[in-house]
Amino acid sequence: MKRTLVFVACIGLISCSGQSARESGEASSREPAMVWQTPETLMVAQTPAEPLLDVAVELLDPGVSPEDSTPGAAVRRLESQLLAGDLRQTLIRSNQWGVVRIVPEASALTPVSIRARILESNGRDLVLDVLVEDALGAIWFEQKMAYRQGLDERGASGFEGVFNALSNRLLEAWQARSVEEQQVLIEATAITYAQELVPGMFSGMIQRSEQGWKLVRLPAGDDPMLERIDRVRHQEYLFCDTIDEQFTELAGRVRPTYALWREATLEQMEWLERYEQRAAARSVNAADSDFSRMQAEYAAYRSYRIQEQALFDLAEAFDGESQPTVMRTQDQVFKLEGTLETQYETWRRLLRDIYMIEQGS
Repeated sequence: MKRTLVFVACIGLISCSGQSARESGEASSREPAMVWQTPETLMVAQTPAEPLLDVAVELLDPGVSPEDSTPGAAVRRLESQLLAGDLRQTLIRSNQWGVVRIVPEASALTPVSIRARILESNGRDLVLDVLVEDALGAIWFEQKMAYRQGLDERGASGFEGVFNALSNRLLEAWQARSVEEQQVLIEATAITYAQELVPGMFSGMIQRSEQGWKLVRLPAGDDPMLERIDRVRHQEYLFCDTIDEQFTELAGRVRPTYALWREATLEQMEWLERYEQRAAARSVNAADSDFSRMQAEYAAYRSYRIQEQALFDLAEAFDGESQPTVMRTQDQVFKLEGTLETQYETWRRLLRDIYMIEQGS
């Protein structure tokens, strides 16, 4: 009885695969073909050039609804966090930047932020809609980046190719500015952060227009408010550094399972592509019988689902865990709870309140 069930499952899978292949072929005839980017070598510096640019990597938008509770959505949300960590590590490895931090959302905390939304990610293909913007609101570049890992690239370390390309594009945009322009951006970012912290502060120092922005003047170096703002800013840095530690711990737990899931995905797609090629050519080798193809197809599919379920279980466990963050100021201890975005928003509000109390407002 069990053998019959397996045989029926195989037939169903092959039938669905064939139908899916035909539907995919029809869709591709109507839609423009995806342009896959050629893997790039990461541009690495022996010593980062001055002035050092701090970069924020915003948590990737997983591209799924928060209400979606399917295994695929849970895996995507977990993967979006892993990919944000991978991008951060690529930027650090390039040795081109100052401090690279993961942040729940972009702000004037750093001069430049990278924001990306996952349009497609299936273990083999990764398509990102990337936006790089500075703290003053100027867009450096916006680009769709698509990378397909070849079936002969097993064992490759993640989607290294697309992150190398993104790091290189960021470097080109930064080096296109003069040293003076780079320094002005860093100084203007500090003023913008102060203005976000306390609206109305340092007004008139940055002139904004439809053509862009201009730094008019800097505050006095001995302004006592600068010291207080700098202290608040370092407390916000501390939160991001604490989150980095959490992501490092997360990656260590789930990375092996994630790698197996991607391996299973590649294996399944390898068999699917070979099957579609044979079906398109309408020729099947005699040694490659229908039953052997069904067995191979089912084995690849079963391996993929097993790894997907394992990754889903890890994703569910991580989502279900309470991940409070304990933060300390000079004389108080705060326990932040809720989603990472909620914790970050709460901490920034607390820092603003602390600053206002110190000001006597």
